[in-house]
Amino acid sequence: MEFLLLWIDDLDDAIGALRHLAPRILGFVVALGLFAATGIALLIAPHIVFAIMILALSVSLIEVARRRLRASAAREQG
Repeated sequence: MEFLLLWIDDLDDAIGALRHLAPRILGFVVALGLFAATGIALLIAPHIVFAIMILALSVSLIEVARRRLRASAAREQG
Protein backbone atom coordinates (compact mmCIF):
# COMPACT_ATOMS: atom_id res chain seq x y z
CA MET A 1 0.00 0.00 0.00
CA GLU A 2 2.82 2.38 0.84
CA PHE A 3 4.36 1.65 -2.57
CA LEU A 4 1.20 2.90 -4.28
CA LEU A 5 1.13 6.07 -2.20
CA LEU A 6 4.76 6.81 -3.06
CA TRP A 7 4.08 6.10 -6.73
CA ILE A 8 1.07 8.43 -6.75
CA ASP A 9 3.11 11.12 -5.00
CA ASP A 10 5.86 10.85 -7.61
CA LEU A 11 3.28 10.94 -10.39
CA ASP A 12 1.74 14.07 -8.89
CA ASP A 13 5.18 15.72 -8.74
CA ALA A 14 5.86 14.80 -12.37
CA ILE A 15 2.52 16.22 -13.52
CA GLY A 16 3.23 19.44 -11.60
CA ALA A 17 6.63 19.77 -13.25
CA LEU A 18 5.09 19.08 -16.65
CA ARG A 19 2.49 21.80 -16.10
CA HIS A 20 5.26 24.20 -15.17
CA LEU A 21 7.39 23.34 -18.22
CA ALA A 22 4.59 22.85 -20.77
CA PRO A 23 4.75 26.37 -22.28
CA ARG A 24 8.49 26.06 -22.88
CA ILE A 25 8.14 22.59 -24.36
CA LEU A 26 5.30 23.68 -26.65
CA GLY A 27 7.25 26.78 -27.69
CA PHE A 28 10.23 24.63 -28.60
CA VAL A 29 8.08 22.21 -30.61
CA VAL A 30 6.44 25.12 -32.47
CA ALA A 31 9.87 26.63 -33.22
CA LEU A 32 11.11 23.30 -34.58
CA GLY A 33 7.97 22.97 -36.71
CA LEU A 34 8.40 26.45 -38.16
CA PHE A 35 12.07 25.77 -38.87
CA ALA A 36 11.20 22.54 -40.69
CA ALA A 37 8.37 24.22 -42.59
CA THR A 38 10.71 27.00 -43.70
CA GLY A 39 13.25 24.47 -44.94
CA ILE A 40 10.63 22.55 -46.88
CA ALA A 41 9.18 25.77 -48.31
CA LEU A 42 12.67 26.85 -49.40
CA LEU A 43 13.02 23.59 -51.32
CA ILE A 44 9.61 23.86 -52.96
CA ALA A 45 9.27 27.59 -53.72
CA PRO A 46 12.44 29.52 -52.85
CA HIS A 47 11.48 32.78 -54.60
CA ILE A 48 8.25 33.15 -52.66
CA VAL A 49 9.88 32.27 -49.34
CA PHE A 50 12.71 34.73 -49.90
CA ALA A 51 10.19 37.44 -50.76
CA ILE A 52 8.29 36.77 -47.54
CA MET A 53 11.50 36.75 -45.51
CA ILE A 54 12.63 40.06 -47.06
CA LEU A 55 9.21 41.56 -46.34
CA ALA A 56 9.35 40.45 -42.69
CA LEU A 57 12.89 41.81 -42.26
CA SER A 58 12.02 45.14 -43.86
CA VAL A 59 8.96 45.53 -41.64
CA SER A 60 11.07 44.91 -38.55
CA LEU A 61 13.71 47.38 -39.80
CA ILE A 62 11.04 50.04 -40.38
CA GLU A 63 9.67 49.42 -36.88
CA VAL A 64 13.12 49.89 -35.32
CA ALA A 65 13.60 53.14 -37.24
CA ARG A 66 10.15 54.38 -36.18
CA ARG A 67 10.88 53.66 -32.51
CA ARG A 68 14.22 55.46 -32.68
CA LEU A 69 12.64 58.51 -34.29
CA ARG A 70 9.91 58.54 -31.66
CA ALA A 71 12.47 58.22 -28.84
CA SER A 72 14.62 61.05 -30.21
CA ALA A 73 11.55 63.27 -30.62
CA ALA A 74 10.55 62.54 -27.02
CA ARG A 75 14.06 63.45 -25.82
CA GLU A 76 13.96 66.75 -27.70
CA GLN A 77 10.60 67.67 -26.16
CA GLY A 78 11.39 66.65 -22.62
